[in-house]
Amino acid sequence: MNVTEIYTSKKLETIIHQSLIKTESTIKRNAFGKWNATVFFISRKKCLLVTNSITRYSLILSGLTKSDFENLSEIFINTFIDQLKTEEIPFNELSVRTLIGKIALHKTDNDRTIIGNQNYILRYIDDWKYEFGSFENWDFRNINKRLNRVPYKQLGWLYPKERMKILLEEIKASP
Repeated sequence: MNVTEIYTSKKLETIIHQSLIKTESTIKRNAFGKWNATVFFISRKKCLLVTNSITRYSLILSGLTKSDFENLSEIFINTFIDQLKTEEIPFNELSVRTLIGKIALHKTDNDRTIIGNQNYILRYIDDWKYEFGSFENWDFRNINKRLNRVPYKQLGWLYPKERMKILLEEIKASP
């Protein structure tokens, strides 16, 4: 079974029950590479910002409770698939589900480029708190769409959406 590694921020580590954080890394590399996650709050509801290290593709997992971390694999996969559909990126759902497999949370790896990227995104989110107001007014699929349409120099000025499309083609997860 495939395992997708998500490295948590120090702030997120304090929220997650320690038994959910793995100490050892998987030997087999996942085709999607690693992801990094940090936590932020909207109207006192927990949200995760999860960013892929290869594509800079970001997802917001919204309104999580402590018990949701037990089912994080299913929540992550469903959010990722819904976002790919929203972005109209061609993909094979069964392949994506198989390639992601289970989620393994790890302590921070201090990846400075991803941390910087996420801090940049969180500044946008802080501005959007004034624009959208309370949690119920947020359309997270369209907000994710906005996040993935910002070009990055590290990607050769491609958008994360475009880079994710290329990655899906490379790993044979698109039709």
